[in-house]
Amino acid sequence: MSEDIKEQVVAAIKESGNFSLQLDESTDVSDAAQLLVYVRYQGKNDMEEKFLFCKRLETTTTGEDLFKLVDSFIKKEGLSWDQCFSVCTDGAPAMLGAHQGFTARVKQVNPAVIMTHCLLHRENLASRKLSLELNSVLEDVIQIVNFIKPSALNSMLFSQMWCDTGSEYEHLLYYSCVRWLSRGKVLQRVFEMRAEVEIFLNEKKHALASRLTEPRWLLKVAYPTDIFTVLNLLNISMQGTETTHLFVSEKLKAFKAKLTSWKGKTERGKTASFPLLNLFLEDEDVTLVDEQRVIVEHLEKLSEEFDRYIPDEELHEKYKRVRRPFDVHVKDLSEEESSIPNLQEELIEVQHDETVTSSVLDYCEGETSPRQ
Repeated sequence: MSEDIKEQVVAAIKESGNFSLQLDESTDVSDAAQLLVYVRYQGKNDMEEKFLFCKRLETTTTGEDLFKLVDSFIKKEGLSWDQCFSVCTDGAPAMLGAHQGFTARVKQVNPAVIMTHCLLHRENLASRKLSLELNSVLEDVIQIVNFIKPSALNSMLFSQMWCDTGSEYEHLLYYSCVRWLSRGKVLQRVFEMRAEVEIFLNEKKHALASRLTEPRWLLKVAYPTDIFTVLNLLNISMQGTETTHLFVSEKLKAFKAKLTSWKGKTERGKTASFPLLNLFLEDEDVTLVDEQRVIVEHLEKLSEEFDRYIPDEELHEKYKRVRRPFDVHVKDLSEEESSIPNLQEELIEVQHDETVTSSVLDYCEGETSPRQ
């Protein structure tokens, strides 16, 4: 069955004529390095995204090894690197090395191919750093979870204790640093079950039981719960079969603007943008003291990291001709750096097509639906 599916996908790629690749090298539970490759191409009715292949890397995982594996598959299936329009990878040195990295080797066989560093991966890198205070709180939460979850007896007793109480949850969640959504979900579950967890830890005479009754500590749990929930939603919103670089970059631009807004509000003592934190402040009748400084510093650091990994120039200018073709000067387009022949002539045609121009103006004035 898998061979038949592969043949269908390869046949569809050949019929399309052009394709894009996305690669990720990872290690499975048996410590074997695996290379996963996905492909996107124009199908009969819409863009298609398919899993292309997964191959094991027998020895080393250098850029040359990755290239040989993909190159061998492409040649074996009768495809050509000239048909490859773009390649998306993570930021590993084996992928992005200037001379022997995978992208460098692809450029040698097809100089016109567009190389991109996965925006989802960069979003995860930008959001991973925490201040010492917030990281200490996260470590406390992980320690609490690791006291209850790994022990079959503790886990069973914890679940049994609350299965008849009508609690929304019965279990805590494990934290895993390689799973991008886990921080937010782990923190949220512990925060929402803090009363149940505090009672259980007191019964077990655990040293961290008192933490769950300290308002200042709980404030430092509520804030990262809120911010990582937002980051998780951002991450999920950037995924999907119909997602494009334009759509993802717009999501990131909006999030970076929100960070600036949240920082300003927090400096003024406004916390409505963080629902759990705001509700906790109201219910416990406490105010931000040192926590205000911690939150502002984290938001500022988060903004700096997003600017470092995802610069504004890339989000605003890289695909300006696609977003606003009528504002682009033809002389600013470099055909040498583009994989589209006669790019300048095509733009001139679009800019002087009255039908296209009037349709765009009508859309801007709200006279047509977005799909039209």
